[in-house]
Amino acid sequence: MGQRVGTGRRTAKEGVCRRLAWSSAAFVASAMPLVLPRVAWATPPTQAAPPAPPTSPAAGASPQSALTERAHRGQVVPPAVDDVEQVCALLTSCDHLPIPASMVPTDFATCVRAIAGELASPGGVAFSLLIRECGLRANSCAELRSCGLRGANPAACAGRGKDNPAGYCDIDGRALSCFQGHVVGVRDCPRGGEQCSVREGQASCSLGPCPKEILEGAAPVCSASGTRILRCAHGVLNSLDCEAFGLICATSGASSGGGAACASPTATCSRTDTRCDGNVGVTCYNGHEVRVDCAAASMSCATVAPSGQAVGVCVAPPPAATGASTTCSGTAPARCDGATLRYCFAGQARSFLCKTLGFNRCISDASGARCG
Repeated sequence: MGQRVGTGRRTAKEGVCRRLAWSSAAFVASAMPLVLPRVAWATPPTQAAPPAPPTSPAAGASPQSALTERAHRGQVVPPAVDDVEQVCALLTSCDHLPIPASMVPTDFATCVRAIAGELASPGGVAFSLLIRECGLRANSCAELRSCGLRGANPAACAGRGKDNPAGYCDIDGRALSCFQGHVVGVRDCPRGGEQCSVREGQASCSLGPCPKEILEGAAPVCSASGTRILRCAHGVLNSLDCEAFGLICATSGASSGGGAACASPTATCSRTDTRCDGNVGVTCYNGHEVRVDCAAASMSCATVAPSGQAVGVCVAPPPAATGASTTCSGTAPARCDGATLRYCFAGQARSFLCKTLGFNRCISDASGARCG
């Protein structure tokens, strides 16, 4: 498969890509250009009354309909760690992925811990659609690459972004981010009734010029439809389609400096901790209640099994006392054992065979360990 190029290894020479913090807000913000909007052009609003919840996504409406339906109900169902291992093997090892390198840890073990933790947290309702829709479904680099391109030509960025990322609108109106001649980000503007434009070297989707009610640089507001977050930047109205996640736009409890945020259309709340309803963790995300089903991933809620190791708001059971070879501790990077990755997750020694996904070997360097 080879070493990742363009979207891959971050070196001192390639300092244009900065690592984003793996908090829910930071990861979701980095994934915004990867969202596939599903609603029509939104009418530029004034700051309106609280919006009514959108219609629940119909069953089978899209590949991620089950995920958006659960998010609409304020439910998070963490995936099994085996599924997270597969997506992290692809994310850390495949080359020329249309995904910003700063979104993905370079070490397999770090990736698994980060994604598993995020998907067992309330912020899982707004976790990257690309990771959920493409990453957790792909069985090869080709599948992940094709899904992430959203129909864009993989050669669309040829000759663009040689030294720094460069924005580009392709012939079908998609907003592409290019680096070293490769596509490192795609947003399909027409699907959301938006238009692509390039400002200060960055391509983005917008709803046209900013209306007088929304001032340049002001805090984000909700659209009149209650489905989008709107913000005026460089004279154009940028939007984020909360409905693509199965969420609404809400102002109660919005984080990141105030304004609007995506949230489930559930009861409002102001909790800063998590309570347990059996093995379901109940807490708040952007001011609205979210329930994390820890039992679905063979975990428990924290106060039900306090002796386990934390994974998001859940705890994994302590490893069985079957000898030192099956237990571990700490957050060390993965290591190579032939073509097998060995690492520690929630106190349990685990392994992933690279050949499972068609890789030939395991690679270990200063960036960590991954398949190759």
